[in-house]
Amino acid sequence: MAIPAKETYVNYQQHYHNDALEFDYWRKEKFSPTEIRRNQSVYALCNIKKGAKVLDVGSGRGWFSLYAAKQGADVTALDLSEDNLQKIKAVDPRITTVYGDACDVPIKDTKYDLIVALEVMEHLVNPQAALLNWESLLKPGATLLITVPYKETILYSLCIHCNKKTPYNAHLHSFDKAALIKLLQESGYQIKESHLFLHKLLTLLRINGITKRLPFCIWKHLDRLCALFGDKYSFIGIKASLKPDKS
Repeated sequence: MAIPAKETYVNYQQHYHNDALEFDYWRKEKFSPTEIRRNQSVYALCNIKKGAKVLDVGSGRGWFSLYAAKQGADVTALDLSEDNLQKIKAVDPRITTVYGDACDVPIKDTKYDLIVALEVMEHLVNPQAALLNWESLLKPGATLLITVPYKETILYSLCIHCNKKTPYNAHLHSFDKAALIKLLQESGYQIKESHLFLHKLLTLLRINGITKRLPFCIWKHLDRLCALFGDKYSFIGIKASLKPDKS
């Protein structure tokens, strides 16, 4: 007689701890041409100034934290993986690393010029809880930059442990521009600007690889030109600040 599998549930904090141990996000291979253009698009949105205090929420592999530190920013990387945080610190000891949850950041006495949450919101059970939590961490007039997959079709598989649908890449939410703006506004933020970037046509036709030697400023125009073929972009980035009554 077959023995029923024991149901095993892991909370999301433990999930991201295990995720960093099971998958080598610090692989020796360099970023792909598409990842490089993704990163460059984010850098362009930030305009990081020397000495700026920056909080990288869900820092993961640390690509943004390491870049911001090289620009002279005072960077704090926040993540649920101690392994990733240790690796970030090993590469650049100037970066402050904090083990913590995006929805309950364990930082109480510091305010930041820039908070970034790059491809984080789609992973959170309660994205609004995180947005409300970050309010007290922003200086008056400071910027919050959110990037998420744009109009993502979330795919599922059946978990062998709990026998329930499980989303690939642990993505729980799909956002379009209107939904993300509404979430930010309802959480006490005002929108400064929004941008779609990394058109899927460039990836599909491998143009990112073919044009990898092009300066970013030229590639960016090519990416915008692809809007003629529809808004099939991979990501949306929105810059916001606290509403005056929240500052």
